[in-house]
Amino acid sequence: MFKKYLFYFLSLPLLSNAITIDGELNEPEWKTAHKITEFYETSPYTLKRYKDETVALIFSNPDGIYVGFINYQDESTMLSKKTMRDEMSSLSEKNSINIDFDGNGTKAYIIAVALGDSLFDATKIQSGDFKTDWDGDWIAKTKKYKDYWVSEFYLPWNVTLMNQSSQKKRKINYTALRYRTSNQAWVSSAGTMAMRSDYFQNLTPLEIDNYTKSKLNFFPYLASNKNSSTNIQETNVGAEVFYNSGKGDQLNLTLNPDFGQAESDEVIVNFSAQETFYKEKRAFFNENQSLFDISNYNRYSVINTRRIGAKPSYDCAAEANENECNQSKKSYSDIDFALRYTKKMDDNQFGVFAAKESDEKFSTGREYYALRGKSNIDNKTLGYMLTHVIDDINHSSSTVKVIDYINIKSEQLTTYFDLLSTEKNGINGEGLRAQYTYKPDKLSRNSGSILYFDKEFRLNDFGYLQRNDWFHLGVGHNIQKIDFAKDSNVILKDFNIDINYDADTDGNSNPYSIEQKNRIEFKDTSKFKYDFSYKSSGKNTTITRKNEIYPYVKIKDNFSITGDYEAPNYKYWTYDWRVSFDKASKYNTWNSKGYKKRFFKIAGSIFPNDNLKLQSEFRVKKEKEWLNWIDANNLAVYDLNQRIVSFNLNWFRGNKHEIRLKSQFVALEAKRPRALITDVSGTLLDLDKQISSFSNGINSFQIRYRYEIAPLSNIYLVYTKGGNVYEEDDDRSFSKILKDPWENPDNEILSLKFRLKY
Repeated sequence: MFKKYLFYFLSLPLLSNAITIDGELNEPEWKTAHKITEFYETSPYTLKRYKDETVALIFSNPDGIYVGFINYQDESTMLSKKTMRDEMSSLSEKNSINIDFDGNGTKAYIIAVALGDSLFDATKIQSGDFKTDWDGDWIAKTKKYKDYWVSEFYLPWNVTLMNQSSQKKRKINYTALRYRTSNQAWVSSAGTMAMRSDYFQNLTPLEIDNYTKSKLNFFPYLASNKNSSTNIQETNVGAEVFYNSGKGDQLNLTLNPDFGQAESDEVIVNFSAQETFYKEKRAFFNENQSLFDISNYNRYSVINTRRIGAKPSYDCAAEANENECNQSKKSYSDIDFALRYTKKMDDNQFGVFAAKESDEKFSTGREYYALRGKSNIDNKTLGYMLTHVIDDINHSSSTVKVIDYINIKSEQLTTYFDLLSTEKNGINGEGLRAQYTYKPDKLSRNSGSILYFDKEFRLNDFGYLQRNDWFHLGVGHNIQKIDFAKDSNVILKDFNIDINYDADTDGNSNPYSIEQKNRIEFKDTSKFKYDFSYKSSGKNTTITRKNEIYPYVKIKDNFSITGDYEAPNYKYWTYDWRVSFDKASKYNTWNSKGYKKRFFKIAGSIFPNDNLKLQSEFRVKKEKEWLNWIDANNLAVYDLNQRIVSFNLNWFRGNKHEIRLKSQFVALEAKRPRALITDVSGTLLDLDKQISSFSNGINSFQIRYRYEIAPLSNIYLVYTKGGNVYEEDDDRSFSKILKDPWENPDNEILSLKFRLKY
């Protein structure tokens, strides 16, 4: 009885809508909706015109914006394989509506549903990448018929923060899209897609009836976690509050949040000096966060919310009870609260962000703050952001200031500029990014960028920076060919070349690189890629970790070739493979035979029915003379052998039950080491020193059951197990290296979590 009333209460917002979202466009409002019947093939980018194969309908009422699709297609060809949310599989028919709600070309929401009701949503901003982090409060349903299938979307007015005015009409920019599995092709009513650089300029304007609607959502949670490895058991209670005034204001607040991983990260073995960047997967930090996004690919991000709740800092040597301090160290920080307030008003946006980690017995929680403002002036965008972090346990604080500027000079040319400054403990640093993209025509694109970060530039207290003491200059060109003969098996050829020069700020040149990539798409939906890259000899200025006496190592030129094939989706299975070969010149200052690398990957998927998908992958990497840093100017080369096995499973029962298994097992051997030393000129020389071989086994395993009570209200039961075993001078077999982390895990956690939406 309790479950019945709870479900009814949580479903009230859906029951109150005048339009029933059921995949049946039978309400009278659909007859007067704006109608779209012409679509253009945009992937591959042929712009072939299709008329009356797809019909899209759009209208609005006081509840929200409604979008419907009628997709004419024989029922026998319709595929409806279920996927996880935000998984863009090629195994299902799909419809998507992309909307720039403010009509100003700065941000669009990509909302899609696959036949079978799997949901996908993402955001696209002018200066950033296509991001799938956002999970919006919208619903969609699909339904099959004999000669067509239907999708129906409901986007409430408060699905996101929009500009508000007293006008009766709202101008939106949009495109409607359809994906057909038979030829793995997208068609778009505006002839564009989010990955294209002229995306915002080509969206179609439309006036719809304008309304405002406030929203107050309360998300309480209860979570219980038991770690069998550490014998620690925790129970947490907390809540998130989301308030949208419907007048351009939005407030997000979380108290004592549970940010335990509902989805495990990929296993990445990283011996380099650069930190690995991990995407944010926690719901609160992905909601309404795009205003604070100032980033440039994987090079830098001014705010990296994964810093919040990261491993605490300790100073156990200064504690009276040093042993107790060492034994109580945690790999994460609890969070007292996080708050975000944003406001939109005409062409201006403003935001405030704050978060505070919890104080513990032997550590003090960090404090994070950010202020953000942004204005649109005709075809230009000018913004400012300030971040500040207080770290009492390390007696430090850091401040970052950013001015960002975008100028859309024409449909062909867009320029970007970021000016950054940092201050940490009284030391100042500077950085900048200047970039352009130019499209002389629909099938070609040129781009160029300059980056500069001085030695004292510090971004990693709150943000992410791949490296400082860095100068980068890069140019690229991309061109596509689509005009093939009718009897040709090829439908697209894509050619891309990038030339990059990097150095430190003292002028020590890293190897410059030339990367040439090619992609061919065939009519049977298979794809083949072949890439070539060349790196010149030069100075590696990061491997010695900024050692003042030995700032770099001279390395040799390198050439590599890669082939990658994706097979068509057969009825119940598919596969793909990749091979690559690298070769570098030998060193003359020690007994070198030259660097060599061989890489091979084979992966496959089985989907025996619409509700089950199994994936497996096997990778092998072998390197000769793999160069690794030990300490100071001491290095070594090894024969490296790495194998990675992964297995994933997704199973669905209806739209309520979902089981996901995600696993990766890594075995790495570094054998036959040879000690090297670098002199002050960066030259590698032999060193008469004993270096140990080593092995590293890493396991990551997670199985998660999710039951959806109502949209955005879920019960999770999660079992996670992971380990990392590093050994020196051992003769373990690969199977033993894989097995040891499983038998001796660092974490073995069973979690139960309720998260409800009111």
